[in-house]
Amino acid sequence: MDFDAAIAAHADWKVNFRIALATHSTVDAQRACSDKTCALGHWLFGEARSKLAGDKTYLQCVEAHRDFHEAAGEVAGAINRRDFQRAADMIDVGSKFHDASMRVAVAVRRLKTLAPA
Repeated sequence: MDFDAAIAAHADWKVNFRIALATHSTVDAQRACSDKTCALGHWLFGEARSKLAGDKTYLQCVEAHRDFHEAAGEVAGAINRRDFQRAADMIDVGSKFHDASMRVAVAVRRLKTLAPA
């Protein structure tokens, strides 16, 4: 698992949301809300589960990752409903999405120490 790429891929969601807001375009809400389809999700629910299931750091990462995609799905839904102001508010500092983004990045960094690439 390329942990740095996983962190970057999740940070890219905010960039993509900002682009969608600026261009009034839609985003893939299905992909945004799924914690199993991204590379990190595949790894968490595949190889990592078989090696780390039950480990506190692993479980915290799974939870943070799930929360991130839940929040991303909510933002994507607002964008796709063309509720652009609400979506913009939903990605601001202090928002559920912002906090989930920080939590998933920290959780992945912690997990990186347990499970080398």
